[in-house]
Amino acid sequence: MRGENALYNDIIPNSITPVGQKSKRNAFIEERDDALAHRYYYYANLCRFRYDDCLVNLSKEFFLSHNVIIQRLGRRTDTIKRLVSENVGHLELRRLYGYFSWGRG
Repeated sequence: MRGENALYNDIIPNSITPVGQKSKRNAFIEERDDALAHRYYYYANLCRFRYDDCLVNLSKEFFLSHNVIIQRLGRRTDTIKRLVSENVGHLELRRLYGYFSWGRG
């Protein structure tokens, strides 16, 4: 409607204020990084893979370069430490992320 922006939207405060919406491109980065940390824990702690083998597997599963994986896992060290200290097993991982193959359980 003519004048709506000048007379209404710009003067009257909107009852719904936008709350820092993420772009669609970055909508699931936090969830992906959590899954990445859990998967790293699985490969490194439960499967006892070497570090470079963990990176190779994670790169194939998440379609990320080794450098990006290292960077993203660096932001999730608290999560990984918690998983190690709580000695989380295959069943708990399967419950959280059922779409991954978690081996025995």
